[in-house]
Amino acid sequence: MKAVKHPGICRLCGEFKDLTPEHIPPKNAFNKSTITLLPIEEVCKTLASTDDRMPWDIQGLKGKLQQGGHKKYCLCRTCNNNTGNWYMRSYTDFAKTINFMIQSENLQPSCSYSFTIKDLYPLRIYKAMMTMICDLNNNCFGDSELRDFLMTKDSNKINNSKYSLYMHLVSSQAVRMGGLSAIVNIDNPKNPVLVSEMSAYPIGFALYINKPNGYTPFGLNVDCFANFNYDDKCEVRFNGVPYLDINTQFPIDFRSKDDIVQCVSKNE
Repeated sequence: MKAVKHPGICRLCGEFKDLTPEHIPPKNAFNKSTITLLPIEEVCKTLASTDDRMPWDIQGLKGKLQQGGHKKYCLCRTCNNNTGNWYMRSYTDFAKTINFMIQSENLQPSCSYSFTIKDLYPLRIYKAMMTMICDLNNNCFGDSELRDFLMTKDSNKINNSKYSLYMHLVSSQAVRMGGLSAIVNIDNPKNPVLVSEMSAYPIGFALYINKPNGYTPFGLNVDCFANFNYDDKCEVRFNGVPYLDINTQFPIDFRSKDDIVQCVSKNE
């Protein structure tokens, strides 16, 4: 019998199996470089520092080097292979196109851009994004319909009244990935914003669950991508996509370094 090296519950199918390493985002979507993984206690030093450390300054923090890009043991081999073949190849092509645009057009952070891309597979890209969000969370948020949507290649049945997916462009090499978080506005504490984010150059996206009425997220809503069929290939117009910095590990915090410095000075 073959030894089980990484036993656990697959975050997609929900079965207890031997888990395989999955690159998040895909390896060929600019996720090959050695990265530094910081434990939570080290991340906290960037969020509430007493030594004038800014949140983007990780020098001297104790982390673990991971070669070959960011990857996690979260999917079984079958789910990893299926989603890779079905969705991630199209997402990788999309990321390469976005990278080419950023480099050739010299895009500037904190600005929004409109552009058109030909020969996209919208449903495949949407399902790749949703798969990566589920990689960061447990049990597909307890939603069997979401699990079926991702495990059935041709399915385009998803509850868009519950799930809202927003896309942005990422300007920095910093990475921010987080499971479901609740963001509470002290002026309106009864309506928390539930969000899970995956941001890594050149594309970021955030999934909002039961987004409160009146709340406007960062980014371009791409829920319409789920209305396409699996083999639909088309030209897509993107209007007003923000090109954003990642300077903290707070979810959906896209303040510039200048904004953060001003905020720190104001509250001293």
